[in-house]
Amino acid sequence: MKKDKFIEEAERIVSRLTEEEKLGLLSTHHSPVKRLGLEEFYVGTEVARGYVGREPERISTVFPQPTGLAATFDRELMKELGRIAGLEARAYYNRDKRGGLMLWGPTVDMVRDPRWGRTEEAYGEDVFLAGELTAAYTLGMADIKEDGSCMTVPTLKHFCANNNENDRGRSDSYLPPRLKYEYYYAAFENAIRCGGARSVMAAYNEINGRPAIMNEELRTLLKEKWGLWFVVSDGGDLSQNVTMHRHTDSMAKAYALSLKAGCDVMTDNEELVKNAAKKALADGLVSTEDIDEALTRVIGARLRLGQCGGSPYDDINTDIIDCEEHRRINKKAALEQVVLLKNDGILPIKNKPRKIAVVGPLANDNLRDWYTGYFTNAVSVYEGIKREFPEADTVYDRLWDIVAVKAPNGKYLSVHEDGTVYADADNIGEAEQFERQSWGEGWENLFSVKYGRYIRLFDDGKLKLHNNVIFDWFTRETFNIRDVEHGCVIEDFQFHRRLTLSENGELSFIKKTAVTFDNCFDIEYVSDADERANKLSDESDLMVCCVGNHPVQTAKECYDRTTLALEYIPFIRNFKNAVLVLISGYPYAITDENETLPAILYTSHAGAELGTCVAETLSGRNCPSGHLPLTWYASDSDLPDILDYDIETAGSTYMYFEGQPLYPFGHGLSYAEFGYGSARAENTADGVFFCVDVTNTSDIGAYETVQVYQTNVSSGIKRPLKKLCGFERVYIGPRETVNVKVFIPRHILAVYDVRRGRMAVEDAEYTFSAGRSSGDLRSSVSLHISGEKQGRRAARFSADSFDSASGVRIFYSEKLGRDTVRCMEWNGTLVYGGLSGGKDVRISVKVSSVFAPKELTLRTGDTELKATAGVRDAYDDFETVSFSLPELPENAEITLGIAEGMSVLEIEAVCAADDAR
Repeated sequence: MKKDKFIEEAERIVSRLTEEEKLGLLSTHHSPVKRLGLEEFYVGTEVARGYVGREPERISTVFPQPTGLAATFDRELMKELGRIAGLEARAYYNRDKRGGLMLWGPTVDMVRDPRWGRTEEAYGEDVFLAGELTAAYTLGMADIKEDGSCMTVPTLKHFCANNNENDRGRSDSYLPPRLKYEYYYAAFENAIRCGGARSVMAAYNEINGRPAIMNEELRTLLKEKWGLWFVVSDGGDLSQNVTMHRHTDSMAKAYALSLKAGCDVMTDNEELVKNAAKKALADGLVSTEDIDEALTRVIGARLRLGQCGGSPYDDINTDIIDCEEHRRINKKAALEQVVLLKNDGILPIKNKPRKIAVVGPLANDNLRDWYTGYFTNAVSVYEGIKREFPEADTVYDRLWDIVAVKAPNGKYLSVHEDGTVYADADNIGEAEQFERQSWGEGWENLFSVKYGRYIRLFDDGKLKLHNNVIFDWFTRETFNIRDVEHGCVIEDFQFHRRLTLSENGELSFIKKTAVTFDNCFDIEYVSDADERANKLSDESDLMVCCVGNHPVQTAKECYDRTTLALEYIPFIRNFKNAVLVLISGYPYAITDENETLPAILYTSHAGAELGTCVAETLSGRNCPSGHLPLTWYASDSDLPDILDYDIETAGSTYMYFEGQPLYPFGHGLSYAEFGYGSARAENTADGVFFCVDVTNTSDIGAYETVQVYQTNVSSGIKRPLKKLCGFERVYIGPRETVNVKVFIPRHILAVYDVRRGRMAVEDAEYTFSAGRSSGDLRSSVSLHISGEKQGRRAARFSADSFDSASGVRIFYSEKLGRDTVRCMEWNGTLVYGGLSGGKDVRISVKVSSVFAPKELTLRTGDTELKATAGVRDAYDDFETVSFSLPELPENAEITLGIAEGMSVLEIEAVCAADDAR
């Protein structure tokens, strides 16, 4: 196969580099090599919600959060947004010529647990939805031409199974083989093979005992089979393999293992990377050819972007940034992502309200998360409602309690004119009053009523005023206020140092766990939020209650949620004139609110047009058309441990959850009503063409998203309860019937055959069902699809290719370069089907037992055999234990029983006739 011109040129450049020059191109900062036409360059710019500039003057068009974008189910919109992100990134690059073209995003990780702190960054819990939307987004960003040149290089995050923040730098995601390929890997495939993604960021976590940065399938699957250009590490992950995973004892070894697995660019300290690579070369851990291959891939991508030769995008300038066209498309996105969760008829607002109270913590704020650029013309819900209902008297109240804090000396904390806080006020005046903002799970802020700014803990240990908005990686305005016997203690949230009053009256934070006189404060309530809420309810025709999450507090990168509960809104639950507007990056278990409130609207933090999209939906100018991209559970008890990645046995996601969700995957109401006719389906070589008549039975035109789910009723393996396989968003006029055609690509039906080690479409009877959500399916059709039956096993097969298992986990052996299976409980079982039959069969098992001689059991049919495995030196120090059977039927199934401390490498089944040959 002929190499393209960019790779050939990259090889020429790399062949002329000195070793020192090569070392300067291995991290995300590329040092200049001017003699070869390579300028200084930076790999990586965030692009989750459009181009992310880290300085206020680097504005951009900021889209809704990805969890909101996923709710649109709109491929064409995603492609338009991707093009906006690419154009604005290119405009800044053309001005500055340093970086910003290798874009980090979108985040494709499956949100199999909604408590994940980064839920807002991803596209939900479904492979097909995430794959279709991120493919479209990256196509728009990359805009790849026929000759391979491109506008930008999108990088998918984070390969893979990166769905917990707590201990993410050392945690191990256990992925059974079928789920690994069908769910976690498959989410990335569409954006790489059918979209514009040409790079992937490896995840922090381990996968089955091996750091994701050292996963050889980065090379063998993503590059060699899917056509990926290059791989980058997550920030600091090279060094974390020494300091946190402790997978190796040196940076050089970590570099070698990562590079050989397929990670080309290290997002780590430049000098650290240089030194690690230099030592790895000197020690023979990597070769010059290994480094050259990585450099060729990355420099090839730079050449495709137009470096060293010009680009068709060189004329794009900064006039395009946040232009009117981009704002128009972005407003469209904000409107489409609104999800109507409940409506008892109060919406859209029919009578002009005389007085509207916009209340709640997010009533007059439009907040940014960490992966958000700087946007202009931000509209809060309060501002949006004032514009949409100009004749109404619109008021707002964030409904936080107003408090004063009394220090151990009997004085009140007071904010002085220079912004410093002292415990020196005898009485409570305006300077002594604070909003006590409680965002759940103990994350609280103190907001000065007089100055309209937050109290912050500064590096010198002092409390002082800071900004009027909280935005930091670690928020120094966040405190934990804990009740104790004689008052409360106030701690900084990160290190849990306690606010303490010294003998000379100064306030400081000290590492002290005992509750003593000098760190015990009193909270006195000046104005009660519940009382103000009741008064506003009595005075108003309509209350719009804006609640949700603070995007850089409670749950975010580095912090998972511990609960689905929305803890701070009991004041609105009984107001019959209230609409709950939930502004959030993740779901809540709002069971009480769903029971008592007449209407609930959901939106992500939607960028500049947040207030506009809410107001226009309330008025009816926007008919809500968004659908939930993940299950909203009714209770924390519906969820397994957050580290349980085996969604099949855990019963997670709409595919395996057998309980009653609060709102199912795909749920979203409309102001219109739709009826579904009978469905039809036709099988082709490329996939299934499904069609159904959908009728708008109301007097308003609206968009309907027809969702199609499949079940495989005759599968030879356990399958999901249902699985999204197609969707189409269509506009249907009043009283109009539309024949909606949905294409179901054949590859989405494929399952992983553990016996043959590859994906395949099963030959089986499938049922395809269409409806408004996974919990509201209205029309079904069955269809036989020709494919493959489950394969037969080879005589020798690896232990991790089990059909099913319990009480075990897969672990990678660095010594053997292979996966092994280890018992993790008192006992474990491994089931293997599809064995070839014969007479006089010997089944040999490579097994290790590290604690003591242990019994290994083999069962097939009514036969049970036992053998003893002796004590071995390590989990990957194996001996062979054999069982003899007079006969084994064709397509037989065996079950191995192992005990604590045992591991298995492989199994071999040989009959006497084979031995004779």
